[in-house]
Amino acid sequence: MIDFMAQGYSLTAFAGSIRVARDTVYRWIREHTDFSDAVSRARPARVTALERKLLLARKGAETSAAVFALKNADPEEWRDVRSVDHQHNVKVETLTDAQLYAIASQKAGAHGTVIDGEYTRTADEPTQ
Repeated sequence: MIDFMAQGYSLTAFAGSIRVARDTVYRWIREHTDFSDAVSRARPARVTALERKLLLARKGAETSAAVFALKNADPEEWRDVRSVDHQHNVKVETLTDAQLYAIASQKAGAHGTVIDGEYTRTADEPTQ
C-alpha cells in the first residue's frame, strides 16, 4: 500500500486496486494498528509524489491539476490561507450615532462622501 500510494494514488484508489470497498480499508485502519501505521506512512509518500509532479509540471492545466490534488491530499499544508487579525478595543455597540458618523466621515475623506440619509430606529432596537 505504501508503494502504491507513493505513486500519487489515494487510499480509495488503493482499495480499488485490491478490489475491496473503501469502507473495508477504513475498518482495517481502525482494527489493525500495523495497517494504520502503514497508512500513516503512505499518506506523506503520496504527497511527495504529488509535489514532485507539481515541480515537474508545465504551466496551465497540468499545474492546476497538481495543486488541486495536493489541496485534497494534504489540506493542512496546501489550503489557501487567509488570516486576518482584527484587534480593537472599541465595541461598535457602545458608540453613539454621532461617533459612528464621525468615524465614517473620516474614512470617506478623499475617497468620496458618506451617504447622507435619515436614520430611523427600528422597534426592536434599544434607545440610548
